[in-house]
Formats: sequence, structure tokens, C-alpha cells
Amino acid sequence: MKKFYILFLLTISYSVTAQTFDFQSGQDQYGWISGGGGISDTDLSITSEGLVVSWSDPGVENWQNGRKPKLKHTNANVDADMNKIFGITLHNTSNLVTRVRVIHFKALNGTDPTSTAGTNSRYTSFDIPATTDPQETFYYDLTNADWVNYNNSIETETELDMDHIQIQFVTASPANGFLTSEGSLTIHSMEFISEIPSEERVDYNFDNDVEGFIGQNGVSVSQSAGNLIVNISATSPYPKLTQSGLFTVNADLYKYITVFLSENNSPKSRMTFVSPQGGNQFVATDITPNSTTAQEVNFDLSALDNWNGMINNFAFQIIEPTEEGAPLTSSGTANIDRILFSTESPLSVDLFDPENNFELYPNPVKETLYINSSLQIKSVSVINMLGQEVFRQLGNTNSLKVSNLSPGLYVLKTLHDNGLKTNRKFIIE
Repeated sequence: MKKFYILFLLTISYSVTAQTFDFQSGQDQYGWISGGGGISDTDLSITSEGLVVSWSDPGVENWQNGRKPKLKHTNANVDADMNKIFGITLHNTSNLVTRVRVIHFKALNGTDPTSTAGTNSRYTSFDIPATTDPQETFYYDLTNADWVNYNNSIETETELDMDHIQIQFVTASPANGFLTSEGSLTIHSMEFISEIPSEERVDYNFDNDVEGFIGQNGVSVSQSAGNLIVNISATSPYPKLTQSGLFTVNADLYKYITVFLSENNSPKSRMTFVSPQGGNQFVATDITPNSTTAQEVNFDLSALDNWNGMINNFAFQIIEPTEEGAPLTSSGTANIDRILFSTESPLSVDLFDPENNFELYPNPVKETLYINSSLQIKSVSVINMLGQEVFRQLGNTNSLKVSNLSPGLYVLKTLHDNGLKTNRKFIIE
């Protein structure tokens, strides 16, 4: 999986500027200490990889419900007026932590910066995978009314900044749940910056990694066999798939989106694109629930008056609507083969119809599988039911010898010269 890059890898200085706590390079905790939740300062250590946060089995010291480890800083000196993006680079080996919570003092509405009571603190939650690559970076937007600079009377300093911040590690399902067994994770760095460093991309094919997409509201994501696997838990009626900011889209040029769903193994029947720039503007499209058939989901954003500029936090909601009101909470998975932004509507041009212009035969097959396609093929690959690629061939072809593969169900994935991808299941006898 690609390692996300970080800008501003600076030696930490406690000034009101872009603030980076680089535990790995600096070999220092930079004022971050235990904030409780079942851990103490002895559970924090600096290694060559960074700041290790560990926790014991819940049965130790009578934490029967589990633990919710927290880090805290009481003099972070973050310029909250300017730096509203939080970035964390970590190696999650816990198999438990699936949510990060950033808890901070209510600069406008709180009275005691040292108190974590709801009247004095505010939090933002973001979901992460239970395991990550050794250096994976996630960016989150902390913009809210209380993430602003302050000078509270309880403090002796005179600087206008955000000092009292906590970082908590919990589960996404159940929401903000306890960690029920021992574990650890390593934080390489944390940063507070003014914008997410990103590069422009309009075509996401998920051949190697999740390409900056994260899950929110009970969603976790992973990559397998050229697909983005969207795992939806029944914890929120509004599960969300969000681009974390690693990549950006020029919304002034690209007004159309096609989401290529390989399968929708969930009861969700509607996909909604919500403009990330406010105004409650969205575009919704129906999708077929509980289906293993590939679907193309098209969005026309040209009518949205706030889809403009360079946007790096666009998102999709996948919901199960009801006639009575709020959508239902339900679980399942959706496999996305590709997300493509375009400058013209895909509905206004002649599209290759994979149903009528692509054929595999014989199916079932014993020796040789033949491909009949009206478009030239750039590459083919065969995927088994474990998601493993067992065969790949580059260049145009109209036949595959499959007699050396074990009997069973497979998926043939083809990439055509015009960028179109197709998926077809076939059986080897």
C-alpha cells in the first residue's frame, strides 16, 4: 500500500505556526502524556519508529469494560485559527482501534480547559482500519465553532492559541467503544496544518491501495484484487466514504462522476454525493441492493453551485432509505472497482455496453476460455474467490488457457484501451 506523504516535517517549536510533533525523527514525546482511559505514562514509550501507545488486558487493574487510551497535551500552542487540519501518521497493529477522536477545549463555550466534561470539551471522530501499513497518514478537518484560539483565565500564559488537546483511540463499532484486549500502536507523527497536502487525481482504480479513501460513520475500507472494499456496519444510518485529502479534484472542470460498482452485497439502495463545502447540496442515485452484478453509478454535479475550486474531501453516502424518514442502519459490503471524474456527462456519449458487447464462452470451461469483445483489451487477470490474482496477461487477447487452474469459481477482470474495466464470473470444471 502506498505510503502517504507528509509536508512540514519540521523540528517542533512551540510557536503559533503549523505545528508538527515528529516523534520518530525527534525521538521525543514533545509534551504529550497520558490522558487516562486505562493507560498511564508508563504505557508510553519512544522507539526508533516513534511514540508507542500500549494498553494491558482489561482484566488488569479492574478495567473490566475495556480501555479507551488517551494522550493529552496542556500546552500544545496550536494556531487553531489557521491550522484546522489534523494529520496523524501511525502504524496500527492493534486489530482493535478503528476510530481516532480529537478532543479539545471549547474555546468559545467552555470554562475550564483542564476539564473533559461535555460542557467544556468538543470532539471530532474519524475511522481508521484496524491494521495499517507501517507508515500510513490520515488527515481530518477539525473546523468547528470551538476550534479557535483562546486565552482562558485559568491559564497563566498570555498567548492566543489552542493548548488543551486530547487524542483518544476507541472502536467504531460499537461507536466509541472500549478496547477489550491488550494491544498497541505506534504514532510516527502528528501535525496541525492549514490545508491537506494533496495531488490532483480524477481516476481512482484501486489497483494497489485505497488511494486516500477512508470510512466514516461505521465504515471501514480496504483494498483487494483491484477493488475498494467498503465494509459497512449497522451503527449509523449515514455510512460515508470520504477522500481524506491525499488527492484533489478540480471541481471547476470535472462536473461528472461515475462509480463502477463490482458488487453491492448490502441492502443499501441509494448512493449520494454530498458537496463537502456546505449548503446541504447533494446528488442521489439509486443502486441495486444485494447484487453481484456490476453497476455504473453516475452523478451530474453541474447544478451544484458550491462544487467549485480544488476539492480534496469529497464524499459518498451509501444508504438504505425509507419512506417514513431517516434511513435504516444495516450492514454489508460494497466493492468499488473504479471512481472516475469526467468533464462531460457519460450519459451524453456512446458508451461501451459490457452486457451486450462482451462475452465469455464456454462457461463453465475446462480447457480454454474465449473472450469476445468489441473493444481492444489492454490486460486481463483472473481472481480466485479468496481475492488472489492467479493469472495476468498484458496485451490484446481473445483466449486464455485455464486448464492449469483448480476447479472453482473465478472472476475475469479486463482493462480496455479506452480505460473501461469489466468483471465477469466464470466456472472452471
